[in-house]
Amino acid sequence: MGTTMEENVVKTRRTTVGLGRRTRVRGAAAAVAALTAVTLSAWGPSTALASTKVSAASSIPIGIDLTYNDTPFWAAYIQYEATYAKQMNIKLIGPLLAAANASLQNQQIEELVNEGAKAVVVNPETATSLGPAIDYAAKHNVKLVSVDTIVGTGHVYMVVRASNVLYGQDACAYISSKVKSGYVLDLEGDLTSSNGADRTNAFDSCMAANDPAVKILKDPTVWTEATAVTDAEDAINAYGKNLKAIYVQWDSPDYGIISYLASKGFGPAGGSADHVIMVSDDGVPAEMCEITRGWLDASQSQPANLYAQYALTYAVDAAKGMTLSPGMAGGGAPTLQYVSYLGDKNLGDPIVAPFVTKTTTTLTVAHAVDGLAASTTSTPVTDSSLYGNVLGKAQGGDCKGVTAYK
Repeated sequence: MGTTMEENVVKTRRTTVGLGRRTRVRGAAAAVAALTAVTLSAWGPSTALASTKVSAASSIPIGIDLTYNDTPFWAAYIQYEATYAKQMNIKLIGPLLAAANASLQNQQIEELVNEGAKAVVVNPETATSLGPAIDYAAKHNVKLVSVDTIVGTGHVYMVVRASNVLYGQDACAYISSKVKSGYVLDLEGDLTSSNGADRTNAFDSCMAANDPAVKILKDPTVWTEATAVTDAEDAINAYGKNLKAIYVQWDSPDYGIISYLASKGFGPAGGSADHVIMVSDDGVPAEMCEITRGWLDASQSQPANLYAQYALTYAVDAAKGMTLSPGMAGGGAPTLQYVSYLGDKNLGDPIVAPFVTKTTTTLTVAHAVDGLAASTTSTPVTDSSLYGNVLGKAQGGDCKGVTAYK
């Protein structure tokens, strides 16, 4: 990986309603409506830091600004956020939706500050797009908590995010253990975001070092589902059985790709038909379903519940003026530590995201990425503590509403 895309992470594994320029989050697309309707009160923040305990007499106003709400992952995140806010006695201002518009997001954060937010939780459009908002908030003694995306310009109170470098290496470890020739398609996210860049750079460099006989097909998608599905269809038609695996860097394209593979005569793992290995990201219920069925081989379970829980936890800490430092106990990681991107450094709680496969599997690469551990042990899809399984159970089963392909 190039040095401009480095991220220092934990090295061991543990587990439009408009108001001027504003855009409020509306309901997600029909494909994710079932998730947003799930009641999650039973999944309470039992491990939340003590600082989240606020008195009934106080209600801390926290601003929320997100980039997306139109995937199962973000639908789940929004629901968890509302549930935890109620349990922590937080008054949410928002969430507002920037809809991939960095300029709008900066304006929205200014408005959240002006409305009285004592801290702001933000999912940045890109790692380097929040400079104006950070400066404006600092002038008003308001701190930002970045969720899901690392920040490479300016300083925020906390970064709540799993290592996306590890995501890329985990995908590589699984695919390289099974594929020794032919082609592998990497459906890249937005390369201007730290998530897309880290997953892509880690996966590509890991595959080059550990599986050099395999040709990587690199298709940038900018997180656009239609682009990803079309690119996958093109690769399936062009390479046929020589296309051995697909790395999908987020969950939304999975279902269109699986449908197309089925229409072309490919089948799930363990069946009589040829199978194209698929590894994805996010860990939503439908992915748990497809891993069980064998169409999806693995998924990084990006924990929407922990992202929501700890983003709000640290927002409350920021609002109360608490000073945090590296080495203190973390919520998602053993200790808080600095994470860096493009030379900028921020305090982070680097949550470890489980890598989910059908059964527990130990994966090892000969050449690890950026000092990460060379071996990882996956989490079986049957693990009831996975947030995707918790949501799936609440909505009547992981496979509810998921098309069954023959």
